[in-house]
Amino acid sequence: MSLRRALGTHLACPLLLCGVALAAASASQAPPAAVADEEIPEYVVKAGFLFNLAKYVAWPDPAFPSTSAPIQIGIVGNDPFGPALDQTLAQKSVHNRAFEIHRFPEVADIRSVHILFVPRSESSRVAQILNLVEKMPVLTVGEQAGFAAHGGMVAIIIEGQKPSLHINRTAVERQHLAVDSKLLRVATIVGAEP
Repeated sequence: MSLRRALGTHLACPLLLCGVALAAASASQAPPAAVADEEIPEYVVKAGFLFNLAKYVAWPDPAFPSTSAPIQIGIVGNDPFGPALDQTLAQKSVHNRAFEIHRFPEVADIRSVHILFVPRSESSRVAQILNLVEKMPVLTVGEQAGFAAHGGMVAIIIEGQKPSLHINRTAVERQHLAVDSKLLRVATIVGAEP
């Protein structure tokens, strides 16, 4: 089964699918009809999920210095996206906010962003990374199976072409972030309930 069909089967929310389709079209430079039956590369899908997370998560007002300040996305360690994330987010905005992407080769390089993506390559340092940002309003997103269950906020899991989101509501709310109920309905909730 293609990843596109799996997305349609496993994510009931059309708004999420719309973002993934936008991501696929942007990354491939082809019109959406040309992408319909092709496999969508893993990190194009994950870039689409990051775009949608920005739409369905609310940060406290002090997280942005102004009403037009960009949404900052950070990637720690080896960047698995290649050009996919930049292409997906180019010319896009959420609530009149553009996107800025920052790459932090080392954990010590991390500074405050709105979304921090922790790739598989950083699995051995997840606890260190989460401790570093625990007092910041940063949505932590990983791709490891236990990421959300062990204190991360959101895990984007793709197994056998089937994508799913795991959300740790306790971790999200501890940082004073809010997740829209539409997103929660299509996610698996892990960790203790708030």
